[in-house]
Amino acid sequence: MKKIIFTILITSIIFCKINVVASTTDLADIAKTIGDNRIKVISIASGKQDHHHVEVLPSYMLKVKKADIYLKVGLELDLWANQIIDGSRNRKLTIVNCSENIKPLEVPTTKIDASMGDIHRMGNPHYWLDPENGKIIAENITKAFISVDPAGREFYENNFNEFIININDSLTEWLQDFNHLHGEKLIYYHNSWPYFNERFGLEAVQFIEPKPGIMPSPIHLDRLIRTIESDDIKLIGMETYFSDKAPKFLAVKTDIQIVHLAQSVGALPNTETYLKMIRYNLQTISNFFKEYND
Repeated sequence: MKKIIFTILITSIIFCKINVVASTTDLADIAKTIGDNRIKVISIASGKQDHHHVEVLPSYMLKVKKADIYLKVGLELDLWANQIIDGSRNRKLTIVNCSENIKPLEVPTTKIDASMGDIHRMGNPHYWLDPENGKIIAENITKAFISVDPAGREFYENNFNEFIININDSLTEWLQDFNHLHGEKLIYYHNSWPYFNERFGLEAVQFIEPKPGIMPSPIHLDRLIRTIESDDIKLIGMETYFSDKAPKFLAVKTDIQIVHLAQSVGALPNTETYLKMIRYNLQTISNFFKEYND
């Protein structure tokens, strides 16, 4: 009898799992931390992809058709998700905008046109790279899980509270261990890093892209060379999905160094969780400046 009851209990747990689809690995990892064994979660985009441009495939729509919850980045980063959601024809789907309650940076104050590149009207969408915003993301996800699975409220809230403690403890450690990064100047490939920079005191002097989504021209590269030399810039930080042709050209001309940074969970080795991803980026930049300054 006990064996039968145990089997029924296990079967019930398996079939009651919430099916979650996330636009990105960052949202998926935070969701897994909160939902644990009460959810099944997949990510549409991999950590190595450019999240601005994801090809919409019929298989994605089929995945969302079976989902209970869809987690969007919002701030116009994953507009492609709308096509996937619409194509799924899943009327019972709960859609979560994980940017809700985020204070966006770099909100345009002038009229936007195509000449400005891939400017986002609602502000820079790479907000997850600030761990403080990771807490807001987790709260949005927790509320969604409770709304779909009220019986799991205590479970989700306990996991959320533990996640917040881990973020706070990690931030305390990082702000102490990496305080020497405050004021260090970098050139980045793409403008992915304002939230990260603001949290940890780094400064973006310029970008390889003259405007978001625009390839660098010879004229722009010449300007970057002059900036590197005049401002004594020593480091280029770049996302994994861009060509390193332009950064290597600058490195040959100026001796500037290049590091690859993880723009999302899973972009590089040792970045398989949200907290590991943040630490990896801090450690990578720190290692360079410690070696250079020594």
